[in-house]
Amino acid sequence: MRFLYWIISIPLAVLIAVFAVSNRALVTISLWPLPFEIDLPLFLPIMIALLIGLGIGFAFEWLLQGKHRRAARRMDSELKRIKTDDTTPSTSNNDQKAIGQS
Repeated sequence: MRFLYWIISIPLAVLIAVFAVSNRALVTISLWPLPFEIDLPLFLPIMIALLIGLGIGFAFEWLLQGKHRRAARRMDSELKRIKTDDTTPSTSNNDQKAIGQS
């Protein structure tokens, strides 16, 4: 699995670096109703937009998977409760003496 991570991440990092180097032309970013303008290299607004989209996607999936995480936590706590109930001895020393065992 670690090998697959490196096979994917190294070419992706090289691709991002090549994209950033080849798109260094300045663009003017202005938020229309506001009087602010800023000059940035072209790759920067594109990368920021991609990161914002990635963050929104991660947040959306995290919210959708919440019910599954809750169910897993509930099952884990139930399993722990069952394991602790299972480890308690069913008969104590006093019960064995009452039966006639020593």
